Amino acid sequence: MASVKVTDDVVIEQLLSVFRTVGYDGASMAQLAEATGLQKASLYHRFPNGKQAMAGAVLDYIDQSSQIDVVAVLLNTTLPPAQRLKTVLAAINDLYDGGQLSCVLRALSLGSAAEMFRSQIAGIFTGWINGFTRLALDLGRSEPEASQLAQNVVVGVQGALILAQTLQQPAVFGQTLARIDADFLARQ
Repeated sequence: MASVKVTDDVVIEQLLSVFRTVGYDGASMAQLAEATGLQKASLYHRFPNGKQAMAGAVLDYIDQSSQIDVVAVLLNTTLPPAQRLKTVLAAINDLYDGGQLSCVLRALSLGSAAEMFRSQIAGIFTGWINGFTRLALDLGRSEPEASQLAQNVVVGVQGALILAQTLQQPAVFGQTLARIDADFLARQ
């Protein structure tokens, strides 16, 4: 029987799912191998530095997706600001399945992974903050107000994800995204 080739994106998405669910410290090589459908040796072949390299690849994947689906849209001045906001909030809603999925950035910022991945995670959050700041400026907000609104997005999204998961009420996430939309467009 011929072996089935597993694409890199599929492997990364399966690794992401494990890290999102159990975090870095909770993820065993056996779990990672099972999730990807690969033998441990195949995982080590793809990721010679083991679990750390796998988590790093997941963060690279998240960063790339975030740049395309969030940051680039927020900075795309060929679209009206309100449309950019609605497009990005819809992408964020999809990313977290309407509040039903936890955030892999949070999961990889805890325990022994905290220092290891701090810089990568900070870079992703900074990209979001810079993009949302630019959007708020384009909506006529002052620099301090734009910066605060942008930080509130990250705080709101992360807090809503934690609350939605803890209370098993994903609607909290949708309500938070609606509030972000209203806050940005309040003076339109």
